[in-house]
Amino acid sequence: MIQKSNIRISSLYMVIILLYQAGSAEIRLPRLISSGMVLQRQTDIKIWGWADVHEPVTLHFLGDSYQTTADDNGEWDIILPKMEAGGPFSMEIIAENQIVLDNILVGEVWVCSGQSNMDLNMGRVAPLYGKEIENSTNSAIRRFFVSTQYDFNTPQKDFKSGSWDSASPETILRFTAVGYFFAKALYEQFHVPIGLIHASVGGSPAEAWLSEEALREFPHHLASALQCRDSVYIREIIAQDQAG
Repeated sequence: MIQKSNIRISSLYMVIILLYQAGSAEIRLPRLISSGMVLQRQTDIKIWGWADVHEPVTLHFLGDSYQTTADDNGEWDIILPKMEAGGPFSMEIIAENQIVLDNILVGEVWVCSGQSNMDLNMGRVAPLYGKEIENSTNSAIRRFFVSTQYDFNTPQKDFKSGSWDSASPETILRFTAVGYFFAKALYEQFHVPIGLIHASVGGSPAEAWLSEEALREFPHHLASALQCRDSVYIREIIAQDQAG
């Protein structure tokens, strides 16, 4: 009897804990907004995330505080004013819980998109650039790698993986080669932090990187793009690729 009572009490505690966790969703940030990130200088900057519906959110950065409230979907955003290059800085975001982001830089941020030429990483060209790799340590040059995932109907609000990495002989082999040498040249000229968002897919056609509006001038390619919104068609393509 005592054993059964203990089991029931333990089960009750578990239910209470689960109910508490379900009713108190902690504030969450997208992977791109994380420690080590580079923010674009001289422009308004959007910081966004998720929290409980209508939950107040406070952000502290560079001695200033900003407030907002999560909307009916639990989404929120805060616009930071234009800043000059510098860092490292820390950012604190407070709601139900507290998140502290460290080692933030402000400088130039560039999106490195496209196909194979951009996707080619430093590891592939290492035999040609041994000295550059050996001397690549620079905490002011950073990159965020965007993993490949497909959804032709719904814009994605976050990535499945990814983090900001500073250039070093250990990390540089994963940097896009074109992007790295571009960042290195910019840093040597302007001496400001450089952030690379590496979002390329080897073998992708050029028209895949055009907006739907731009594709309207090319009806054939627009038709292909619209066909990719058919989930049945996409599953058939994936199945063929896996079988082949």
